[in-house]
Amino acid sequence: MTSPTHTPALAHPRWDGRRALFEIEHEGQRYSCAISSGALQELSGTRHFKPADLPRYFAEAHGRIEAIAVAKLLARKSGLLGVLSIWADDIDDPPPTSSPVAMQQIPGVARSSS
Repeated sequence: MTSPTHTPALAHPRWDGRRALFEIEHEGQRYSCAISSGALQELSGTRHFKPADLPRYFAEAHGRIEAIAVAKLLARKSGLLGVLSIWADDIDDPPPTSSPVAMQQIPGVARSSS
């Protein structure tokens, strides 16, 4: 079951030779997105694959790709338009979600109550 603010990708990815173009819907709006082949390689853990394998790797990482796209969308300054791009750096260092890293609990470290 999907949440009312987020639905699965609206279209199958289209390959332009360098990246996969796809769409998501969030809060009733459609957004054009792209994921670079390098980002897809990071997600799949595979450094070299044939172009024919790209749809399979996209499908396997679909949930993570959409989560990253939504996080980038929410972190985007309002008024910015254009294709929302996911790069390899977004896989290694995902955009902020709910709270800054400094505010998150670090395992094994007690948080002081000040």
